[in-house]
Amino acid sequence: MLQTVTIDWHLVEQGSMPRNEGSYLVAFDDGAVETYPMSDQDIKRGEVRDGQTHGLLWAEGIPSPI
Repeated sequence: MLQTVTIDWHLVEQGSMPRNEGSYLVAFDDGAVETYPMSDQDIKRGEVRDGQTHGLLWAEGIPSPI
C-alpha cells in the first residue's frame, strides 16, 4: 500500500502552537522527528524540550491508512 501525505509544519513558538494537548510530530534540533506528547504547559510556554534537545517545528500526526 502506498500512502502520500502532506505535512503542514508550524514553528514551535508562542502563538503558533496547537490548541489542545496531545501527540504531535515534532522536529528537534538534533535532526530527529518524533511523535511527542505535548502538554498544556508546553503549549502555553511555546517550547518543547526533550532532554537536551529543543523542538523547532510541530505538525499534526500522520493518519493511518487502515
